Amino acid sequence: MPAKDTISVTVDHELVEYAKTQTGSLSAYVNEALAAKVREDRRRKAILQAHRNRAHDGADHARVERRMAHVAQQLASITSDAQ
Repeated sequence: MPAKDTISVTVDHELVEYAKTQTGSLSAYVNEALAAKVREDRRRKAILQAHRNRAHDGADHARVERRMAHVAQQLASITSDAQ
């Protein structure tokens, strides 16, 4: 069994009462709920990273650079016109 830390938290009364009805151990219920949240967060981050990787791999980087240069030129001309 992995090492466990003892912590103190403030939880809404209704949530505590509900959790107590679901299991004999409030600690086990909270631990399970927190583990589920961590799994979901990690799953979402992995999906987001996969989307980012796919977008980056499929990008036409030369085209992006050309467009960025064009925008920089436009901004420079606006700035020089304003002076």
